[in-house]
Amino acid sequence: MTPCSRSSSSRRTASRSKALSSASSVISESEASAVGTMDRQIVCFGIPAFEVAVARIHDPSLSTRPLAIAPLNTSRALLRAVSSEAEQAGLAIGMSVEQARRVCPSLHVLSPNPSRVRTAEETLLQVVSRYAPVWEPVQSGSFVMDLTGTGRLFGPAYDVAAKVQHEVLAQYRLDGVAGVGSNKLVAQTAATLIQPSELYDVRPGSEPMFMAPLSVRTLPGLQRPCMRYVLSRLDDLNLDTLGDVAESPVDALEVVLGDYAGQLSRWAQGMDSLPVLPPAIQPTLDETILLDPDEIDDSILTGRLLDALQRLCRTLRIQRRVCGRLSLTIRYSDHLEVIKHDRVTPETCWEYDLSSVVLLLFQKCMRRRIRLRTMTLSVTGLAEYAEQSALFDTRSLDEQRRQERAKKLAVALDQLHTRFGEQSIRYGRSD
Repeated sequence: MTPCSRSSSSRRTASRSKALSSASSVISESEASAVGTMDRQIVCFGIPAFEVAVARIHDPSLSTRPLAIAPLNTSRALLRAVSSEAEQAGLAIGMSVEQARRVCPSLHVLSPNPSRVRTAEETLLQVVSRYAPVWEPVQSGSFVMDLTGTGRLFGPAYDVAAKVQHEVLAQYRLDGVAGVGSNKLVAQTAATLIQPSELYDVRPGSEPMFMAPLSVRTLPGLQRPCMRYVLSRLDDLNLDTLGDVAESPVDALEVVLGDYAGQLSRWAQGMDSLPVLPPAIQPTLDETILLDPDEIDDSILTGRLLDALQRLCRTLRIQRRVCGRLSLTIRYSDHLEVIKHDRVTPETCWEYDLSSVVLLLFQKCMRRRIRLRTMTLSVTGLAEYAEQSALFDTRSLDEQRRQERAKKLAVALDQLHTRFGEQSIRYGRSD
């Protein structure tokens, strides 16, 4: 087989038919001890133009039309995702909606739907996590999977990549690409060079040959705004391909690129030692408020939020935990979502401390006079509760007394709700 092979996964069959139990639980001790010395097996799996693909699942009539995703609530909206048909018509991510419609009059533009995209990503993860002990989200609808040490269980990495593609297409009608390589850089780069249903397998040892003919702009790391200077200097030196960069002496590159030279030279040769980093596991509690009918009255909305806060605080106290961060997500009736966060210092589980933060988040979110459909209040940064009194409390004596009364009231309400139910007594507000 050639060092770099490209194939259509729809025509591939898995070489092994082992039971699909969790990949993180059945690796043998001998394989686990050998992981440190064996070649890494990394797969980058993704759905091109993920938001477009998800929208087309929910509305098949859009399947062959030029389609773009962009916020429609502003006159200066920019395209954030475009279909292949729109690309062929000359459109690109970052183009204004106004310009895009001039270039492609048949363009259909949809507003972003974050909750739908989130749900679709969760379904992808159900497949990815069955095979990969460690995975890392790269961008929306794209994941890097570290399959090192799973060969005995699932077979070679390229077989696993083909299985993932096949399962996602069969179960969710999402057509993906897969790049296979010995590190994240090579796997990600390979995935960008192919079309849906295709798989690009770069064999260990062939990385320099694979990278050499590619444009320097192919490197994912050079797409960040801070790297524009590096790209402009490479243009000045007529270093157009990664092979050109790899053949250039590092000390010569250092003269014009400074500290970036060594890293860029390694990337150009397909060298990347960065590990696959799983997302941080952050415990979260949340309360979602469904508004039926949609609501715009501030007093009703803040009342519902404070009820949700009370339930969250009661759960925190039952679990003997405190929160260090609050998040509020609102969704308007036109499907636009707004999310605001704020830190809580010191960490707490008391409504008295958190209600003002919730009301401030609400004010930050509500910048449009349009009815709301849902609100979600989340508490994160959870830690074990420890009752500690400050050695020198800077609050006034009256303030300390008010807080103590509020805490006693909250505990009493907890007991009433536990005994008589949620609707037995609720907070009220007077202006």
